[in-house]
Amino acid sequence: MAERWVLDLQGKRIHLSVDGGCGGTTLGLHCAVDEIQGGGRVLWASPDMPNATRFSQLFTSLNIVEASRFHAMNLIGNMERCVDAIVEAEQNLPSVGLIVLDDWCEPTGRIPSRHIKAMIDLKKRIDDSTTLLLISKAGTDVSSNDTGAIPRSETILIGGGFEIWTLQETEHKSKILACDGTELVGKIEDSGFIF
Repeated sequence: MAERWVLDLQGKRIHLSVDGGCGGTTLGLHCAVDEIQGGGRVLWASPDMPNATRFSQLFTSLNIVEASRFHAMNLIGNMERCVDAIVEAEQNLPSVGLIVLDDWCEPTGRIPSRHIKAMIDLKKRIDDSTTLLLISKAGTDVSSNDTGAIPRSETILIGGGFEIWTLQETEHKSKILACDGTELVGKIEDSGFIF
């Protein structure tokens, strides 16, 4: 029988670089459900709310009290002000264990240095035990035949204390998550990512 992926995220600072449309938001929601089921609270910041169908599929395992520990924030405008709002929410809400910033930068091109500085500032200002998960679209290397996910601003983010994870889709629609020096291969079902 297939099992859901279980990821050890506690206290990590992760930049998840994803091939467009392969499930980055779904992986973020998967991690959010795990955090809430473990008794924690989730702050989700994004320019847009996740797809309603995918959201309801993943959150169906939560009761109404558990689901109330998911807090969505609008990630638009001045990034420094957004960081201030996230830090304030993390400090004022009990048991925040996961902060997710989905689509926190433009989907293509170089990530602006002011955005990277804001993420490094956010990393420094939140509690050490709180996980920070940044999700963005991977870059492309037009000079190479390699079709893998190419993390943008990888060197700067690693220097700023982030782990770099990648999520890709194979030609057979399997998902490959490269993290912590290992690769998980699976697929997406209604409950999330499974082996």
